[in-house]
This record gives sequence, structure tokens and C-alpha cells, in this order.
Amino acid sequence: MNETSYADIISSLALLIATGALAWNIIRDFVVDKVAIEFSVAFGELGNIKSSTTGLFADAGSLPNHQFDNPGMLVQITNIGRRPIGVASVGGELKNGQWLSMLVDGLPKMLQPYEIFSSIANTKQNFLERIQKDEIKDLWVTDTKGKKWLLSVKGWRRLKDTADYIVSKKNMYRG
Repeated sequence: MNETSYADIISSLALLIATGALAWNIIRDFVVDKVAIEFSVAFGELGNIKSSTTGLFADAGSLPNHQFDNPGMLVQITNIGRRPIGVASVGGELKNGQWLSMLVDGLPKMLQPYEIFSSIANTKQNFLERIQKDEIKDLWVTDTKGKKWLLSVKGWRRLKDTADYIVSKKNMYRG
């Protein structure tokens, strides 16, 4: 009869633990530890908080009974991955095949893990109209390696909702 010694049990247990640790490292490095960017674009207005140097961007439609006289455009890019990533530009494609480029102050920029980059620019009327007329096929952020990170469905909803609000309120106050 074979007798199992404590040394055999401990070495088998160590082999099992080492195999599990190796599998976790492979999964973590090749599956979980990816570079990822999330971004959004919204229309609204920048305001100051009383007695503070802090500014606040309010999405169009988020403040009841407020007329957005000077709407701005907020571009927000978040590194949701666990590695640094260089963000080069923001652009898109129209449904007719033409490309568009958005000038975003502060780009290119290296984003550390979980860092958020925000830039506010004046709203370009033709961009607002193209969103309103549903002429834009895609919007994206391009990293320094050339990969395009597309605007999510949730991001499109926010962009269209804020654009619709600004256009509808402008028409309401004109007439």
C-alpha cells in the first residue's frame, strides 16, 4: 500500500496554488488589464458657484426654467483602464462619408489610469445643426496609437438630448 506523506500533500497543494496564481496572472494581464477610454460630449453652460472659484458645467435641460444663452460644449474623456494612454484627437464621420475633426483645447494628453480630462469650448452652430438633423454617423476619440474609441449609446443619448433642448429653447424664446 502506498502511504502519502505530509511532504507529498504539501507539494501537491503548492503545485495547485502555483497553477492557480499563474492562471490568474495570465487572465489579469491579457483579459482584465486592458487600456480603455470612455468619452462623452454634451451641450450646456458653465457657471460659477457663489463665493467660490469652482465652476460647474450644467447639461442643457438639467436646470428647470433656465435659458441657456451662451451654450458651450463639454468634451469629457476618461481613462477607465489600468494603464496610461495618450489621447490624440476627437473626430467623427458624417453619414455622407466626410470626416470631421473637433478642436479640443488640451489635446494631445497622456491620461493616467482613472484620470478624467474635460474641455469646454464654444458651441459651433453647424455642429449643433448636424446633430439635430441626424447627419453624424460616428464620433470618436483617437489615441496616440491610432485606435478609435467610439461614442457609446449612452453618450449619443446625452449628446442628442442636450442638443435638442438647446435648439427647442432657442426656437421657443424667438417666437
